[in-house]
Amino acid sequence: MFHSKYKNTMKKYIFILLTSFSLASCVDLLQEPQSKLTPATIELTEQTLESMTNGLYKDLWGENFGFNCRLASLALAGDDMTSGALDKVRNVLDDQLKVPIDNADVLNLWKYFYQTIYSANNIIYLINENENLDTQISNKYLGEAYFFRALSYFYIVRYWGDAPAITDPNSSTDIDGSSNMPRKPVKDIYERIILPDLSNAINLLPLQSRDNNNQAPTTWAAKTLLSDVYITMAGWPLKEENYYAEAAKTAKDIIENGPYDLVGEYKDLWMNTKKTDKTEHIFALQHSLSYLPSQYGISYLGKEENGWYDYVGDPVFFKNFPNDKRKEFCYITSTVDTKGNRIDWEDFDIGAPFIRKYRNYGGWGTYGIDGNTSTRSSLSEGLTPIYRFADVLLIYAEASNKAEGSPNTLAYKCLNRVRDRAFGDQSHQYAGLTPEKFADAVFDEFGWENVFEFKRWFQLVRTEKVDEAIGKNAAIGARLNANKENYLFPIPVRQCELRGWKNNPGY
Repeated sequence: MFHSKYKNTMKKYIFILLTSFSLASCVDLLQEPQSKLTPATIELTEQTLESMTNGLYKDLWGENFGFNCRLASLALAGDDMTSGALDKVRNVLDDQLKVPIDNADVLNLWKYFYQTIYSANNIIYLINENENLDTQISNKYLGEAYFFRALSYFYIVRYWGDAPAITDPNSSTDIDGSSNMPRKPVKDIYERIILPDLSNAINLLPLQSRDNNNQAPTTWAAKTLLSDVYITMAGWPLKEENYYAEAAKTAKDIIENGPYDLVGEYKDLWMNTKKTDKTEHIFALQHSLSYLPSQYGISYLGKEENGWYDYVGDPVFFKNFPNDKRKEFCYITSTVDTKGNRIDWEDFDIGAPFIRKYRNYGGWGTYGIDGNTSTRSSLSEGLTPIYRFADVLLIYAEASNKAEGSPNTLAYKCLNRVRDRAFGDQSHQYAGLTPEKFADAVFDEFGWENVFEFKRWFQLVRTEKVDEAIGKNAAIGARLNANKENYLFPIPVRQCELRGWKNNPGY
């Protein structure tokens, strides 16, 4: 596993240099770093390259209450989950699409992504400037750096829109050589960083991950990310619909030539013992209690279970969810309270079902150590899924229908493969739909398939269905500040003050 290698192989002086570089660059984002790494100051062995590349995972994760916790908090802006703790102000703010400029989740995600970018920039520079490296060894690490930089920028443009675009390892200039670091248009970041980086990653990464699981990205993971990038570029805000064809083409390549398939049972994807499985998981972050621990734990337990109930299922989305195996697995609709009374979800304190999806991840996050409820905490094991094969099937179905003007045979096959597993039979397949109805079916299926995986918000935004989806919940819709200026989150106020940037509209 990455974490053991990271601990055992990182040389002390390398760690100090990398740490000082990342933190100096990210505290106020664009400050000149205190230490600069060059081929002259660091010996690039395979061991060193592996250690530096493994550090990207720590960068992306951040610190306590890291990456997946922050994604979950911002995902409250979507329609699939909400917060049970109504006294926690973030729930109301996110549901209303009006997040304060000093929001901690926004600030920390911004920091995680740019810290990862700075580290990736440095790895890319060091490898490309060193003529003595064995390319067969260095390429896979170079490919991972390109992948993580592209992934980080992809999150950035979807959350914040225009943003500083930095590939300079010294973080002193942007892609146009400007030291003022203006926010660059979304289109520029896609075309000048994300797409070229993914092209490089596809060419450099191996077909099989270096640890033979689903965490280290592969060529296929890079292609999956690329298909998502293409279908996003086809939607809001760029709306360059020619990219639907590119998304379909890329997804079709993965479907026909990649090593992936749907696992037989949806619930098996969320078993701690099978979290490293690479049958369906294409790219995921692995967690243990000692390395990148997740925050799935007590945050997902209801009030009636003495939990924090930070995240619960949205009741309107739940009611619209078909009664398939996914719904049965993903939700808890009744529980026994501390007095031994059975309570159905309508009578829960929050009036919403609890989330079951991450409760097979053991450790402290489920029910405490050895069943001792007093040891419950926010920490849990498991994985944070970024891409699954089901995503690829649904991307192809949506993109090909849009590109060709009607669903083809493969599009139906892809959609129905997801549908068949959900119901456990072939009696609920789609057939004979108009292009519009087919698009609606894919949209719904994506929401149900990926419920609580922090992807719904991005889907709602690129398809411009935020108002429609969230407005179905009368309690939220009545106070919804839903217009496209609120599709973007606020730039951290400190960054705007330092660089003289204008924040996103509405902030």
